[in-house]
Amino acid sequence: MISTSTHLISPITALAFVTLRSRLLLLVGEGPCLKVFDHETTRLLQVKRVFESQAVHGITATNATAYSNTGKSVVNLLLWGGRFLRIANLSSDAADGDPHVNLAEELQADNWILDACLRPSVSYAPQDLDAVLVTAHNAALHVSRAPRSHYPTLKPVTGGPQSILYSACIEWSAKKRIAIASGTVFGEVLLWSFPEYTLEAGRVPPVSSQLHYKFTGHEGSVFGVSISPLLSRFPFRNGKRLLASCSDDRTIRLWDISGLDADELMPDGAPEHSESSSIFPDDDINSESASRCVATVMGHASRIWHVRFLVSAKELDIISFGEDSTAQIWHLAEKPPIKGALPAKGSECLQLIHRQTYAYHSGKNIWASALAHQQDGLYTIATGGADGRTVSYGFGNKNKITNGELLISRSTMEDVGAKLEEQRRLFIDSSLGSGSKHRGTTCQSIFKNLKGTWALERQIRSALPSYPSGSFRGKATLEKRSPSTQGFDQEYLYTESGAFTADQGLTFQATRQYVYRYRHDSDTISAWFVKPDDRSVVDYLFHELRLGDYGKSHERQGSQGELVLEASGYHLCVDDHYAPKYKFSMKNGVLKDWTLEYQVKGPQKDYVAEGSYVRTSEGVYQDSESKGDVKASTIDQTRRNSRCPSSELALGTDALKSYVFLAEDAFLVTTAKGNVLLGSLPDFNRNRLPGIRWEVVGSFGGLIPSSITTKVVGAEYILLSGNDGTVYLCGYSLSVRPILELGRKAAFLYAQKLQHQDRHDKEGHVILATCLGLSVAQVYKHDIDINDSTNQGHSRSFLLSLPESFVVTSACYVEELKVWILGSRNGGLAFYDASLLSLEKDLAPCSVLQDVHGADAITVIQCLPDQKTDQPVYLMTAGRDGHYAVHIISKTQSGLNSPEIFLYTVHRSMPPFGPNVEGAAFTRQSHSLTLWGFRSKHSVVWNACKHVETMAVECGGAHRHWSYIPRGDGSDGGTFVWTKASVCNVYSQARASHQVFAPGGHGREIKAMAISPALKKLDGWTNRYIATGAEDTTIRIWSYDDQSSSEVGFRCLATLPKHTTGIQQLRWSDDGKLLFSTAGCEEFFAWRVQPVPIIGVGAVCEAACSKVTEDGDLRILDFCLEESDSQYTDVDTEGKTYTISVIYSDSSLRLFRYTSHPSHSQFTLLRIGTYSTNCLTQILPLHPAIDDPPHRYLCTASSDGHIALWPAFPSLVPISDLVSTNKTIQFSHRHRIHQNTIKCLHAIPLPLPIPSLAAGNQYLILSGGDDGAL
Repeated sequence: MISTSTHLISPITALAFVTLRSRLLLLVGEGPCLKVFDHETTRLLQVKRVFESQAVHGITATNATAYSNTGKSVVNLLLWGGRFLRIANLSSDAADGDPHVNLAEELQADNWILDACLRPSVSYAPQDLDAVLVTAHNAALHVSRAPRSHYPTLKPVTGGPQSILYSACIEWSAKKRIAIASGTVFGEVLLWSFPEYTLEAGRVPPVSSQLHYKFTGHEGSVFGVSISPLLSRFPFRNGKRLLASCSDDRTIRLWDISGLDADELMPDGAPEHSESSSIFPDDDINSESASRCVATVMGHASRIWHVRFLVSAKELDIISFGEDSTAQIWHLAEKPPIKGALPAKGSECLQLIHRQTYAYHSGKNIWASALAHQQDGLYTIATGGADGRTVSYGFGNKNKITNGELLISRSTMEDVGAKLEEQRRLFIDSSLGSGSKHRGTTCQSIFKNLKGTWALERQIRSALPSYPSGSFRGKATLEKRSPSTQGFDQEYLYTESGAFTADQGLTFQATRQYVYRYRHDSDTISAWFVKPDDRSVVDYLFHELRLGDYGKSHERQGSQGELVLEASGYHLCVDDHYAPKYKFSMKNGVLKDWTLEYQVKGPQKDYVAEGSYVRTSEGVYQDSESKGDVKASTIDQTRRNSRCPSSELALGTDALKSYVFLAEDAFLVTTAKGNVLLGSLPDFNRNRLPGIRWEVVGSFGGLIPSSITTKVVGAEYILLSGNDGTVYLCGYSLSVRPILELGRKAAFLYAQKLQHQDRHDKEGHVILATCLGLSVAQVYKHDIDINDSTNQGHSRSFLLSLPESFVVTSACYVEELKVWILGSRNGGLAFYDASLLSLEKDLAPCSVLQDVHGADAITVIQCLPDQKTDQPVYLMTAGRDGHYAVHIISKTQSGLNSPEIFLYTVHRSMPPFGPNVEGAAFTRQSHSLTLWGFRSKHSVVWNACKHVETMAVECGGAHRHWSYIPRGDGSDGGTFVWTKASVCNVYSQARASHQVFAPGGHGREIKAMAISPALKKLDGWTNRYIATGAEDTTIRIWSYDDQSSSEVGFRCLATLPKHTTGIQQLRWSDDGKLLFSTAGCEEFFAWRVQPVPIIGVGAVCEAACSKVTEDGDLRILDFCLEESDSQYTDVDTEGKTYTISVIYSDSSLRLFRYTSHPSHSQFTLLRIGTYSTNCLTQILPLHPAIDDPPHRYLCTASSDGHIALWPAFPSLVPISDLVSTNKTIQFSHRHRIHQNTIKCLHAIPLPLPIPSLAAGNQYLILSGGDDGAL
């Protein structure tokens, strides 16, 4: 019975996709086990041990589902590893039921199995099985299971040319012939086949096979081969089939094997041959290889293990998997013709162009891959590596939204202007009649809305005393009547009546009438005089309303989001000039109000009459075809739909400047001409719009030609500032208003919403700004009235004195401690006690810490969220040195002295993308930390708690305007916007760039492991940590949980990347708070480990031992440590002292005292000893108490098979006395126990002494060596 209860992290060596009851499953071969995952949810469904000790190297499945008599869905599987083979099936009772793996008897071949292929079939019985295998000696085997039989059989069939293979690929075609491509150790690619009928029962081997091609050209062993499907729609020729090969020489080659699908595969006149014969004379091999090789490319940083084809209707791509742990996509295209050269014939007529690189694994080697063809041109790719990680990701057309998860958009300023113009037209149309099926033209809609009764107020201001000034108050009615003249389509009789009051106090009644007409063919409105004796009869034209067309500046947006349309006219009456101006305010298809201004000039007249018309409840206009409603979809969709993009901005000549996100789906961008634009992303879950929606927020001269922007921490506000020092505030309403005047150009801007507010109607904020040329930082306590958009708020300002050459690059206000923290461009931190702020003088820093992030800029300072009141305040920093760190910050005060601020680092690590960490965010939904920055030309996002890369975008590098915001739902999605070559680029994904099924671990061999004593975590639970070190130079700290239902097994808590060579040894201190690590190049580090909120486990290197040789090239092979008794140390109660014995690769032994203290930890050399010319390999501490005074002894093992005892120093001597005494030690006893190198050594004290031995402490020593002895 094979156990399946162990939790395993080992290299992934086999992958396969299987569809069972319309459910896509991912099968993973990890060590000897088969794991079944649900691809959509990444949930582990089942673990089944396939072999006792052999790893699973390959999985293949039938391409059709069978149904058993009980209604189960069944998919047959073939699994192999080394020489072992196992048939299995995957079955499920219901669509939502988890699958079950059932294993048959194990079979064994006579050689290593390289590939297997099941018979292609549309339908089959659950027990049917028919497959072909190929082994490392280029032999074909047949495995089958007869109907109603539970026992499979395995027999040899035939073989190809005798060779030693590293790779093979089987193609079972519809032509009833089985083709095998083989990659040899000697760099050859062989293509041979045999007929399907040779698999019939009763046929006795050997059976003849046929060699079609023998390709040469690779300069190393061929590690991977793949045969393409029939390329019926390939661009350059129909009916073509290709073979791809990859090699130790880092090249990928494509070979034309089109004849493989002909009815007769044999060349004319060529006889069939035995498995050792060839149809090609040796002299023809090179010429045949040259003519059949159609493309070659060199890629990857090291060896390429295997290749696959990605076929779509119009394109052909190849994906390669390498030792450098990357998967790379190559696009096959025709070579461009060379000017003056003849077209290439056959040889190298195509080219492979690099398209994309996926680097989702660490360390070395992608061992396994699988493809699932979802639809034309869209693939799901799964890869498994030596790091034990299994991931999947999509490949296809990513220049559009795919499944609502990805958006890529590129916009020039011309594109933005065109989109704004298009949206402006749509806005005008909707404002003139939202929902109307025939909303008509602008003039027609205005004319319809004029009908009804209006409250009228008019002010008359005359420059001549002969014409009175005053005010008119009354009402105006536009009554519809039949057109009185042919050629007009609609007509209103305008009548106004009311009281006119002159400035001198005289009041009298006044009335006036006009006729307004609308003509449809010219889309014009005109005003006409009526006859004095019969005011209902039209007399002559007064003026025609000239309304601005699209693209003109005759429409704008009002303060409430309404559309304001302007019109004008002109009339000459003898010597008097009349210039009327109209303004119509429309919203949602309804005319709210309008104004009419007359400017009249003449010999006897010089006045201005300003009239305003407001709709009354009488005769309100209703358009039966217009609904006049606005649909509300998102929190700000109504606001967005009600704003009209301006037509006055010449965006095509503008340039994009600063970006800042207002929300996950909206960002602001400023331009060189002072414009502020809003870009809105589509809602992935709702409308899935094809691109970015642009709006103009406004234009501000203070933002010309450059500006800086920042989002207020903890609030939905944006601050903007430019050359004149004005600070503007912009929120969801998109109403931009100035709130501060800095006096000069801002160099840095930071704002934070206070959590403890003094008033309910105002939101308290702190704002910090630095200006060019000033050595102080200005701090404002600002109250923003969120209910009054016109109020600038009230602020108080203070000054923080900056240290010399301190350029602020980041800031944070710790509200719990009332402490300001500023980060500098040179990697330093400055701390200010805000409780000491005064209006009278500048506040100097309480303390300044240099080199917190080396000499590089600190880009992030923020407090960890959701901190408990009974816990210390945790602070996170990150910088352009590529590191991020977590600190405990505290403030103490003794007596009348000034408060002291302390910073104690508890975690320091470096994400693998480096070197620039530019931003960070904590996600409450998933309790994780997200970091983002740049790696060469890529922008990279990293989840520091999951230790996975979630986004990588080629943007050109860090030196550009950009902004990023993560999604807050814990999906690892986010949006990145940047400028490249004057183009605004937006890359937004709804979730991580790839799915992780197994997080894995080290990417290289694990060389050291240590288990800590039981530790108490922050939540009160006790746990043990497992530390591992590998050749990938990293240390990983793990937890193991076999009780939790959600996270059973190993979970990586921290990765420590400080070492530069492979790890040699790890040891925990007795209290589990210190971890010591050694490696090559004499690297010896001490790490302090402790629980940290959100991060999980914090680890910081608190000391490094100095190099002991000038070159520093020795390896530290082993060490042991003991905690010193407190009475014999000179360290205060806050620290501890350890005696550490270290052996080096030059046969030397050194004793160190290590002092661990929060403020000063160090190594001090105590003793030096030399063994011989043989290497020391192991060391243990012993306390035998066999001499007087009792000594501490060291037991060493060496490469000559001896163990030796070294009296180190008396046990009761204070360590401080050892520093000044003789530093040389020698071994006193030496005994041979092995023939050669001792590889492991362990000692345990005996509880009951053996009487025949000497008195004192007695030990049992166990050892194992290269001689196989124990």
